Amino acid sequence: MPHRLLRWLPAVVAPVLVAGVVTVPLVAAAAAPPDLPAKSAQQVLELVAKAGSIEGFTGRVQQTSDLGLPSIPSTGAGTDSETGSALDLVTGTHTATVEVAGASKTRIAVLDPSAERDLIRDGRSVWLWNSKANTATHLVATGTAAPEEQATTTTPAELAQELLAKVDDSTTVTVDTAQQVADRDAYTLVLTPNTDTTTIGSVRIAVDAVTGLPLDVQVLARGASTPAFETGFTQLSYAVPAASRFAFTPPSDAKVTTKTLDASDRPHAGQTGAKPAISGSGWASVVTVPSSAVPSDLATNATVQRLTTAADGGRVLHTALVNVLLTADGRVLAGAVPVSSLESAAG
Repeated sequence: MPHRLLRWLPAVVAPVLVAGVVTVPLVAAAAAPPDLPAKSAQQVLELVAKAGSIEGFTGRVQQTSDLGLPSIPSTGAGTDSETGSALDLVTGTHTATVEVAGASKTRIAVLDPSAERDLIRDGRSVWLWNSKANTATHLVATGTAAPEEQATTTTPAELAQELLAKVDDSTTVTVDTAQQVADRDAYTLVLTPNTDTTTIGSVRIAVDAVTGLPLDVQVLARGASTPAFETGFTQLSYAVPAASRFAFTPPSDAKVTTKTLDASDRPHAGQTGAKPAISGSGWASVVTVPSSAVPSDLATNATVQRLTTAADGGRVLHTALVNVLLTADGRVLAGAVPVSSLESAAG
């Protein structure tokens, strides 16, 4: 499996996303399998490609994570409130509403018990809203820059497209028993690594039998029978949301931060030290973030200290799917591989 599974890893330098790289979907509820015409794996992959013509949809997504991370309070001694609160998004179960219209309009609202965290994208404008903190961040892209969508969760379709983007000889793709997800009949694609040098055992993707939209994604650790991470629709409508759903005005008393992005905000080919490097291949890829791109206080962050354990040459964050090595010289290495592979890559 290509390294696109680790697309979040450049942000691993933020403690919030050290765990976030392994987000995966919730298992679909058991039901009698629908009677669908037989399709080969290639035919189901072609069906997924068809989903690009969908004009829009509205749905509710449930995300469940069982990564083996310790419980980290959002407040109190031994943690920092910002990191602890963000880590909550990659543990336990969370529900979000998702609205999509075309390729450039997205609204995702993570529903907390008494608050809401939203991402609203309308073209080159992105709003990040936290109702509990009463804060809003407005990202505006200019020139050739593209808005950085640091979503609080990911949809089954987005995750599935990342996983399927570069399926190659490193992966065996099969079709399993059909299922129903959000009252939609679906084929079940199974991606199995052709190597034992990865912590991932398989990925299961439910694909809408009519539209090709991925409805549910499950990632299972090697040797496990239940997903370590799952995200899936529990409700879904293919009605296109109104344009007004992607307009956002923060409350008058909210703390608002505006960031303008242009091409100069991204690393150029001539720059060194800022861009993550990738070693290995397929499912065994390792991403290395250079020390120049890592906050100097990452290793001493209170929450990172509680999440990691001491190891030769640094500290290790171990999860069911992804391992992360923080080296003594300030680098961060991560991958869906054993810790020994990270240590070898670190040199």
